[in-house]
Amino acid sequence: METHFYPENVPLQLEYALVDRQKLLSIEQVKKLPFSSIRIGEKWGEAWQVAWFHVKGKIPAGWAGKEVVARINLGGEGLIFTDSGEPLQSLSSYSVMDPEAIRDVVHLSTAGSEVEFWIEVSSTEILGIHRLQDPTEKNGKRHGYYESHVRYAYLSTFNRSLWHLALDLDILFGLLKKLPQNSVRFIRILKVVNRALAEFADDIGRAEKARAVLRDALKSPACPTELTAFAIGHAHIDTAWLWPIDETIRKCGRTFSNQLMLLKKYPQYVFGASQAQHYLFVKEHYPAIYQAIKRLVKEGRWEVQGAMWVEADCNLPSGESLTRQILYGKNFFMDEFGVDVKNVWLPDGFGFSPSLPQILKRSGVEYFLTQKLSWNQVNDFPYSLFIWRGIEGSEVLAHFPPEDIYRSPLTPEYLIKGRENFMEKDIADEFLSLFGIGDGGGGPKEEHIENGLRLQNLEGAPKVKFASASAFFETVKKYRDELPVWTGDLYLEAHRGTFTSQARVKKANRQLEFKLRLAEMLACCLPLQAYPADFFEENWKRLLLNQFHDIIPGSSINEVYQTVFKEYEQMFRSLDEMIKRTARQLFTENTNSLLVFNSLPFTCDEVIILPDGWSGAVDDDHQPLQVQQLNGKTLAMVELPALGYLNIHRQDADSKPGPSMKNKDDLLLENARIRYRFDPTGKLVEAYDKEAQHSIFLPGMRGNLLQLFEDRPNKWDAWDIDSFYEEQLLEIADAHTFQRLEAGPLRNAIRFTYRIGASTIEQTVYLRAHSKRLDFETAVQWHESHRMLRVAFQVNIQATQAAFDVQYGYFFRPTHRNSAWERARFEVAAHKYADLSQPDYGVALLNDSKYGYKVQDNELNLNLLRAPTYPDPDCDRGEHSFVYSLLPHIGDLVHSDVMQEALQLNQPPVLFNGLKNEKDAVLPFRLSGQFVHLEAVKKAEKENALILRLVEARGMKSHTYLNFSNIPAKIIETDLLEWQNLKRYPTNQIIRLEFEPFEIKTLKIFFE
Repeated sequence: METHFYPENVPLQLEYALVDRQKLLSIEQVKKLPFSSIRIGEKWGEAWQVAWFHVKGKIPAGWAGKEVVARINLGGEGLIFTDSGEPLQSLSSYSVMDPEAIRDVVHLSTAGSEVEFWIEVSSTEILGIHRLQDPTEKNGKRHGYYESHVRYAYLSTFNRSLWHLALDLDILFGLLKKLPQNSVRFIRILKVVNRALAEFADDIGRAEKARAVLRDALKSPACPTELTAFAIGHAHIDTAWLWPIDETIRKCGRTFSNQLMLLKKYPQYVFGASQAQHYLFVKEHYPAIYQAIKRLVKEGRWEVQGAMWVEADCNLPSGESLTRQILYGKNFFMDEFGVDVKNVWLPDGFGFSPSLPQILKRSGVEYFLTQKLSWNQVNDFPYSLFIWRGIEGSEVLAHFPPEDIYRSPLTPEYLIKGRENFMEKDIADEFLSLFGIGDGGGGPKEEHIENGLRLQNLEGAPKVKFASASAFFETVKKYRDELPVWTGDLYLEAHRGTFTSQARVKKANRQLEFKLRLAEMLACCLPLQAYPADFFEENWKRLLLNQFHDIIPGSSINEVYQTVFKEYEQMFRSLDEMIKRTARQLFTENTNSLLVFNSLPFTCDEVIILPDGWSGAVDDDHQPLQVQQLNGKTLAMVELPALGYLNIHRQDADSKPGPSMKNKDDLLLENARIRYRFDPTGKLVEAYDKEAQHSIFLPGMRGNLLQLFEDRPNKWDAWDIDSFYEEQLLEIADAHTFQRLEAGPLRNAIRFTYRIGASTIEQTVYLRAHSKRLDFETAVQWHESHRMLRVAFQVNIQATQAAFDVQYGYFFRPTHRNSAWERARFEVAAHKYADLSQPDYGVALLNDSKYGYKVQDNELNLNLLRAPTYPDPDCDRGEHSFVYSLLPHIGDLVHSDVMQEALQLNQPPVLFNGLKNEKDAVLPFRLSGQFVHLEAVKKAEKENALILRLVEARGMKSHTYLNFSNIPAKIIETDLLEWQNLKRYPTNQIIRLEFEPFEIKTLKIFFE
C-alpha cells in the first residue's frame, strides 16, 4: 500500500560535491563548491565520505491544491537545509536493525512551483558501514566498506487519507495480535476491519469511507483500571560506537532538526534528549537548532534529560569521574537552560556500580533509569519500578521501562508487552515508554506520534499520555513507600568482556584520572586566583566524553580509538606540562636537589630512581638514604610524609648501601617479612609469610598461572565473555628463560620470558625490602585472535565472599556458585584490587589498569587481555604493559594495608629533578588518619574557595582531623555539585570530621 501513498511522481534534478568530512560548512561556503550532476543509480561516495547535494525541481501546475512531498534516498544519512541555510530535517537510507528507520519524505508547501534545497550527506547507514567478522590483515575491507548510490529522488503527491487509513489498521491489527481470540474485543475488531476493507474495495479514493467504518472501534475507551504509559519521544544517540564522533555531531543535528519539525506540528508531543555534550555539539555547530531547543525547553515541550556529561559507563570510571560527569552535566543544563535535571538517564549502560546511589543522592539526583538489564542472559531482573540502595544506604527511585526497549514504535504490541512485564502493576498505575528511532535515526517519526494519538484511550491497550520523564517520576514517587528494594550493584548478565577489551584505553583512562587528581592538587598549592580552572575543565570534559558507554568499554570501531589515543596523548602532554609549570612556580631551582611529592593522605615508603649520575643522596637533615646500584642507575628508599614533600640532595660520599637481600637461589625473592619461590617455568610455587608464620599456598597450589583461553562468545564479540570459556583452556605459559635481574638491600627482581600462543611475555617480578607486595611488571607482545589471557593465584584462604574495589568503596560478592544469580556472575568488575580474606588472614590481587576479575573458591583470577575482531579487527593487537601485584596480609581487608598499597601502585610519588621546596610550599591543610581517603582537591566551580572531597574507605564509622595550621578558614560542607550548603563547621585550626561507612563528604573552604 505504501507506493499508493504517492500516486503521482516527477524526478528531481541533483548535483553533488564531495567535501572534507572533518569540516561542517556554512551554506555560503556550500554554494561555492564545484558541483557535478548525478543521476539515479549512480555512485557518489565510499565509506564515511561526505558530500553536499543541490536539489531542484518544479511542482507541476496540475498538482495545485494537492499535498506535495519530495521523496529522496541518497544511500546515506543526510540533513536538509533551506536555501538560506536553515536546517529542516534528516534523511536516512536504511538500517539493518530497523527497516522502518528509513526517512525519505520531505513535506513541501504548494505555494510556489519551484523547489530548491541543499543536503549534507554522509556515506553510511544509521549503524555505520558494512563490516566483516574476521577479516584477514591484508583484506582491503578490514575496517569496513560501503558505497553510496542515489536510490531515488522525486517530487510526489501525497494521499494523506490513505496514510491515515493504514495507521488506523495498524493499530487494530496490533490489538488483534495480542488479544485473546475468543474475547469480545477481538471478535468485534475483526468484524469491523473486514467491513472497512469491504468498504475500501481496493480503491484509494474510498480511504475516508473505510476510516469512517473503523471510527467507533478506535474510540472505544480503555478499562478504568488500565495502566497509563507516559510516552516520551526518544532518540538514543551513542556518542561514538560504529561511527566516529564527527559523525555523532551530524547525527545530533539531523535528529534534533527532525524533532523541532514534529514538535511544531504536534502540540501534544513531548521530546527528550540526554547528554550535555550533545547539546554542546549542537550549540557550536547548529546554533539555529540550539536556539529553537532553548525556546521549547522553556515551554516544557523539550525535556533535557540525564544529569551526566555523556551517558557514561558506570563500571570502569572512578568515583571522581562519575562525580564530575554529574557536576559538569548538571551545571551545563542549569547554566544553559535553567533546569535542574534530577534523573540519571542510562538506558544502554552495561551494569551499574553499587556506589552510584550515593553519588546520585549527593548530587541532587533522585531518579535512575536504564533498560539494559532486560538483556540478562540467565536471570530476569525481578522489578520494573523499585528503590535502588547503594553500599552505604543511599536510595534512589529506579525504573526499567517494561517494554524492554528504548526505541519503541508506540504500537499496541509493545505497550501490551510493557503492561505484561510491569512487575509493580499491583502498586503503580504508570510506566514509561521511550519511543522513536535511535542511533542518529532521527528519533520518533510522524507515524509514531500518530500511533500515540490513537492509543490515548483505547480499549485493549495501555493508555498513552505524552509527557516528560520528569513528570513520570514525579507521579510515581507517591508509591515510594510500597516499592521493593534492591541493594547492591545492578549487574548486567552480559557484556562482561567490556571490563577488558581495548586494554590501552582503560589503562590511559586510569592514568589520566590519577594525573588529573595530582595536577589539581598541585595547582591548589598556589593562590586560588592562579588556579587554571578552564584548563582543568577542558581536560576533564575530554576524559568524560571518552568514558561514554561504548568507548571506554572497548566496543567501538577502530577509527574511534585512533581519535581517542590522539586525545589521550594530548592530555598527557598538556597535564605533564601543567604539572612542571606549577612545580616551577612552587619550588626553587637547585641542580643538586630532587623533590619528591606524595599526593596520598598517608605516609608511605617507596623505592625511587635517583637522577642520572647520582650515586647517593641525603635528606634535609643530612641523613644518608639507603641506596642500591643498578646498571648505572641508583635506587633509593624514601619515607614520604602524607600529602607532603621530601627534599633529597646529591651527596655521593654519604650513601649507605645497607644489608643485601641477595640470595644464592636465583628463583627466590625474600626479605625479613616474606619469602616467595618460583620454579623455572615462572610459576609461583611457595609463598610463606614469616611474620604470620602462614603458608599462602598449600601443596599443589601455585600462583602466577598465565592462562590462554579460546574466547569466542556466541554473539557480541568485543562485548561478551561466555561462561563456557572456562572449559576451553588452551595453554598455561611456561617461561623459557629466567634471570636474576636485581639483588640488593632495597629491591630484588627476577625476569621471566614466555611464549604463549602466537605472543610473547616478558615479566619482571619485584620484591621490595620491608614489603610483602610482589609486583609483576609485565610486557606483552599480543598477536592473537579470539583468545583471552588471564592470570590465576590459588591461595590458602577459605571465604564465602571476596571484596572488590569499586568507586568510593568496596563491595562483597560470593566466591561460590550456589544459585543461578551467582553462576551468572562468573566475571565481575573491580578497580584497583580484589581481596579474599578470612578474619585472620587474606590475600589481595592488585593491578594498575585492569577491571575484569573472577574470584571462585580459593582462586584469585584477573583478566589481562582479549582479542576480539568485531567491531575493531585490530582490538588490542600489539604491545601492552601493565602491573599486577600479589599482596598477602594479616587480618581481613579493613584491618590490612591493601587499600593503601593499591593506591601507591596506582599513584606513585612524582619526582621533580632540579627543584627544592625552600618556600615551604605545601597544601594549606593537613589530614590525619589513614582510613579517610582524599579523592580530590580543587578550586570550587563558581566561588573563590577550595574544595576537598573525602571518602570513608573501610565501610566503618571513622573520623579524621583537618588541620589548617595558622591559616584562618571558613569550612562549609556542601553537596557534590557545590550547590547546597549542608553544614557549617566552627572556624578552628583543627576540625574533627565524623564519617559514616563509605560516606562521601565535600568541603568548601574559604580562606580569610
